[in-house]
Amino acid sequence: MSPFPGEFLEDEGLTRSDLKARKHRRMMRRRRTTAIVVICVLVFGIGGFFGVRAAGGVFDDLFGPKGDYEGAGTSEVSIEIPPGASARSVANQLVEAGVIMNSEPFLDEIERRDVTIQAGPIILREKMSSEAAVEAIVNPIKPPKITIAEGRKIEQIKAKMVESGMKAEEVDKAIDDKAPKDYGLDVEAPSLEGYLYPATYNLNKNKTAEDIVSAMVDKTKREIEKADIDLDDANRIMTLASLVEIESPGDEEVRKKVARVFLNRISEDSNTGRLLQSDATVAYIHGARSDLTTTKKERESDSPYNTYKKKGLPPGPINSPSSGAVDAALNPTEGDWQFFVATNPDTGETKFAKTYEEHKKNVEIYREWLKQHGEDNGDT
Repeated sequence: MSPFPGEFLEDEGLTRSDLKARKHRRMMRRRRTTAIVVICVLVFGIGGFFGVRAAGGVFDDLFGPKGDYEGAGTSEVSIEIPPGASARSVANQLVEAGVIMNSEPFLDEIERRDVTIQAGPIILREKMSSEAAVEAIVNPIKPPKITIAEGRKIEQIKAKMVESGMKAEEVDKAIDDKAPKDYGLDVEAPSLEGYLYPATYNLNKNKTAEDIVSAMVDKTKREIEKADIDLDDANRIMTLASLVEIESPGDEEVRKKVARVFLNRISEDSNTGRLLQSDATVAYIHGARSDLTTTKKERESDSPYNTYKKKGLPPGPINSPSSGAVDAALNPTEGDWQFFVATNPDTGETKFAKTYEEHKKNVEIYREWLKQHGEDNGDT
C-alpha cells in the first residue's frame, strides 16, 4: 500500500513523463522540509549562540523582509565587529541590531564597493539603507579621536598616538628629527617640541601618523597667525609660553606675572645674571619628579636647556603650551619681580618677590608645605 494515500488516485490518467516530473517535485519539497528542520535544530538545540547567529541569517534570507530602509537612519547604535567576521556574518549582525532590513542589499553594496570590514567598535544608526550603512563603515559617523592635553611633551604625545592605535615606528618617523619647517611652518626651532598643538583630532583608518602630526602643526600655525605673532619671533614666544605653562597654574593673572618674572630675569636689569634658573627646563633634560624640584647635580648639566648655566631662554619650547600661556607670554603684567614660588601647589597660591632675600622667605613657606606633605627631599 502506498505510504501516501490518494497518490495512485491523483496519478491516474498521467503519462510516464508527468509521473516522473511530479515525483521530482515531491522529492524537492521533502528536501526543503528537511533543511528547515535541520536549521531549527541548529537554532534551538546544539548550535548554541553561533548556531543562532548563522541559522538566524539563513532564516532572514528565507523568511525575512526583502526590501531596504531608506536614508541615513535614526538613533545611533554601537556595534562591535568581532575579529575574522565574514561580510555575511556582519550583515546578519546588523539585521539583528536593527541597522539594516536584510542582508542581501548590504552584501551587494559591500561587493560593489569592494569594502573590507575591519574588526572593532563602530557607530551606526538604526534603520539605515544598505548604502548608508556601508558608507558609515568606510567613513565612520563618529571617527575615533585623539586628545593632546596642554603642557604635554613630545614623548608624551608620541605615547598617546601609539596608545590610539598608530604604529610606534610610524609615529617616530613622523616626529623624530623633524622641525616645524618640515610641515610648512616657517619657524626656526630645534624640533617639533611645542608645535604639536594641544587639541582633539579626528582619527580614521585613512589617516597616517604623519597626517595627524601635520594637523597639529597646522593648528599651531593658525593659532600663531590668529595671535598676530611674527614668525621671526614665534620660537621665542612659544618657548616662553611653554615655561609659563608648566611653571604656573591656570590662573590668568598669575601666569602673566610669571611671564614678567622670566623676562625680567633675562633682561639687563636681571638680579640672576640673566639666568632664567627654571627647574622646569632642568626637569626637561632629566625627567620631572612629582614636585617639579631638581637636585644640585642635575643643575650642573651642560645641556643648552639648563637655564641655571645657560643665559636667556632655552633653544625651544619644552612642551606644547595652551593658548592661555601664549597670551601670557604676549601680554605679561608690568612689574619688577625677579622671583616667584608656588607656596601651595594644591591651591596654586604663588608668591612673587623683587629681591632674593624676600624670595628666600617665600621658599621657606614652600619647604614647609613639602614637609607637611612628605615630599621634601632636602635638595631643592
